[in-house]
Amino acid sequence: MRGKDRTICWLVLDGVADRPAPALDGQTPLEAAATPNLDRLAAAGTNGTMDVSRPGTPLSSDRAHTLLFGYDHDEVPGRGVLEATGLDVPVPEGAVACSASFARADATAEGWTVRDRHLDADAADYERTAERVADFETDAATVSFTYTWKNRGIVVLEPTDPDRPLSPAVTDVDPFEVPAPVLDPRPLDAASAPAAAARTAEALAAYTRWTADRLDAEPVDVVLSKWAGAPGPPESFETRHGLRACSLTAKPVLAGLAETLGMAVRTPPDQYAARPDAIADAVDDYEFVHVHYPEPDEVSHAAGPAAKRDEIAAIDETLAPVVDRALAADDLVTVVTADHTTPSTEDVVHSGEPVPVTMVAEGVRTDDVSAVGERPAATGGLGRVRGRDCLRLSRAAADRVLLDGLRRSPANRDYPNQSLTPLSRGP
Repeated sequence: MRGKDRTICWLVLDGVADRPAPALDGQTPLEAAATPNLDRLAAAGTNGTMDVSRPGTPLSSDRAHTLLFGYDHDEVPGRGVLEATGLDVPVPEGAVACSASFARADATAEGWTVRDRHLDADAADYERTAERVADFETDAATVSFTYTWKNRGIVVLEPTDPDRPLSPAVTDVDPFEVPAPVLDPRPLDAASAPAAAARTAEALAAYTRWTADRLDAEPVDVVLSKWAGAPGPPESFETRHGLRACSLTAKPVLAGLAETLGMAVRTPPDQYAARPDAIADAVDDYEFVHVHYPEPDEVSHAAGPAAKRDEIAAIDETLAPVVDRALAADDLVTVVTADHTTPSTEDVVHSGEPVPVTMVAEGVRTDDVSAVGERPAATGGLGRVRGRDCLRLSRAAADRVLLDGLRRSPANRDYPNQSLTPLSRGP
């Protein structure tokens, strides 16, 4: 007889993993933070480390979550589409969408050199600037720019002729560092439709040159595009994993990913203290709940290891209701982890070290770990796992994985709550 199916709740602390900081006496911010509530989870569960992708691979949050949710990168649209979805910017079928941002750039003999990617003007200034670069057309594509937030927007390219399609298989214009040249978009070597990719690259190049000319006297100098994608729905999360799912996230790209996968999306409260009630409501309503805390990553980028330590402690201080329920419930699997490592001590975006993971559920084989942290987790009983395995391990702890080798449906799903076709009593 099967045990009771349990709800799965993931607390994903964005970029909480880090490197040892000299300012914290060689500890990481997570190790140095006061985390009595997370420590209770670590002591009650099993712990380990996780390579979300291949060992040593730095990941953005969207690519990390794609793997954590059980999908390959080529199964979901590119980040440009995911951001557009999360920000309610329409991307028609057949179009290509890019994430974009305003930047300062200096003219050179070869082109332009980016000198500032993180501008801080008023939204009203950006909105006026966006109007000047909102509409552009080439022989192959119409190009539109929609302002979204901060210094960012979405560039959408639509083919002018349906018989001459576009492709997202192009390189980025944004070099993602300074100083560096504004890059010439090129078709990817692996592009399956080279002609379509070439048209897209040419249209992006023409649009970028046009924005540099138009914005020469504006608060910004150029529109930098990156992460091209094309719309197309992948298999839904519920179909793939047999779980009615909800994501609590305020990050547009993750909201877009969740929506694309057919997950419900709820915006969590801004205040940490109000989030446990939102988590409890979602756990009552769904079978899989993804709770995203973006703040450790944001503080890591902006303020350094001591501030990150204090932000982690502030999160932990409000988690007592979540931890109390996790430790008392027999119908809940609780996982705490990160999507990637964000070094707060060095000028890199993300890095490729494994992240800690804690799993708590009735019947889980506990270990001797008594506190959260990168190094304590490495000694835990869970060992070192892959990102694609985290959801399966969570489902296994929730009794939501069938005996391997059973074929109960033509789709050959591995979860119990699938529609079964009974044999009739006669022809």
